[in-house]
Amino acid sequence: MNLKLYIIIVTLLLALSSFGQSTNKWNAHAGLNYSSVSSKNSINPDGILGLNAGIGYKLYLDELGWALMPEVNYSQEGYYSQRLHYLHVPLSVGFDFTDNFNLSVGFQYSQLVGASNEATAVFASNNLAFLLSFEFFPTQRFVTGLRFSNGIKNIIEQPDLVVVQSASTYAIQFYVGVTLFKKKQINDAFGHITN
Repeated sequence: MNLKLYIIIVTLLLALSSFGQSTNKWNAHAGLNYSSVSSKNSINPDGILGLNAGIGYKLYLDELGWALMPEVNYSQEGYYSQRLHYLHVPLSVGFDFTDNFNLSVGFQYSQLVGASNEATAVFASNNLAFLLSFEFFPTQRFVTGLRFSNGIKNIIEQPDLVVVQSASTYAIQFYVGVTLFKKKQINDAFGHITN
């Protein structure tokens, strides 16, 4: 899936946000992540710390707590001395087990927007990863989250330039976020949805 198609899908989901019947939310978040790569044909290198930041939307699908969560994020990832700068477009499906806890799974398309050293000549310009996220809401306005992403695509584009022939990314992200605003919709006495 290319970036343009993925952005179109996320945009359509955001356009459908007016059809939800719960409190849909825009949020912004930032935090730290630990990332590296795993490889089958070499010693796995040490990981590095980086920053992450982004904005997302939580579109409730029903009153039971199911939601679609498209986002746009920036993340500093890589390994050892290689710093990779990614623009991520994650799309997850989540469930609110309680008012304070959410679990979600999904996929993430990533576009490499910058890199250190010779990394731009070696690494693929895009990536695809599986996501698993846990979110805790200490209040209605704030959220803390822990996300694990595991790449499902080989990011080594020029294997003849490096010892590692095949590698996939992984990252553990911790973030703190705030709800920017909510869009609440309720049913009137006749069953019509009103804002």
